[in-house]
Amino acid sequence: MRKHFVICFLGVLIFSVLCTRLWAVEGESAGAPAMTGSQDEYKDLEKTLKQDRMDTLEIRISDVSQENKFLAERVKMLERTVNDLKDKVNQLKDQAYRYN
Repeated sequence: MRKHFVICFLGVLIFSVLCTRLWAVEGESAGAPAMTGSQDEYKDLEKTLKQDRMDTLEIRISDVSQENKFLAERVKMLERTVNDLKDKVNQLKDQAYRYN
């Protein structure tokens, strides 16, 4: 029984090593395509990538400016709230001072 287990284990081990070797060879042959384009194609691809990068940056800048506007408005609202609360506290102090 133990011999059968060892033989099966070795068979599975050898099979897994062979499979990984085959997959590695297939990956090498199909991995990176060869450079078969002309200079014009390369320049067009480079231009497209630069344009995509610029578009992405414009979108990010737009998002940041919107967030900046929102936060600026929020700060103004908070400042107004704080000022209103200060005025109320001062009014209450004045009323308390008058009654004493």
